[in-house]
Amino acid sequence: MTVNYVSSVNPLIAKLAPKTAASTSSGNSLDSSQFMTILMTQLTHQNPLEPMSNQEMMSQFAQLNSLEELRQMNTSMGTMADSNQVNYLASLIGKTVRVNSPDGKILEGVVDGVVVEKANPQLQIGNVTVPLSDVLQIKGALA
Repeated sequence: MTVNYVSSVNPLIAKLAPKTAASTSSGNSLDSSQFMTILMTQLTHQNPLEPMSNQEMMSQFAQLNSLEELRQMNTSMGTMADSNQVNYLASLIGKTVRVNSPDGKILEGVVDGVVVEKANPQLQIGNVTVPLSDVLQIKGALA
């Protein structure tokens, strides 16, 4: 008796592949629920004479776990980088800086504070706010 490979997995993968390709281009990849759906379909429709080995299954679960941990670490690192930038800008309070002002002129003044607008921290110099990228020179605190 000959047992042919059941190709029910291929339509599912074909349905998810366009979503995965589109999401990969935008920076996201296969999420855990899609991975589990594919894995369960694969297990359900595998060749009974050549089932997936335990090592293969554990390898796939380990890869999924590693992927989730890397995503969490990436999010944590991004949050930490944002926090460090705000802390650095806060360390400039009281120091004199030269900056390119929004109107294109060079402005020199004492940093009064830090303003965070839409997750974009900026220096407050008088009534003008400027991003860190516009800072040209930093001088010590006033005596």
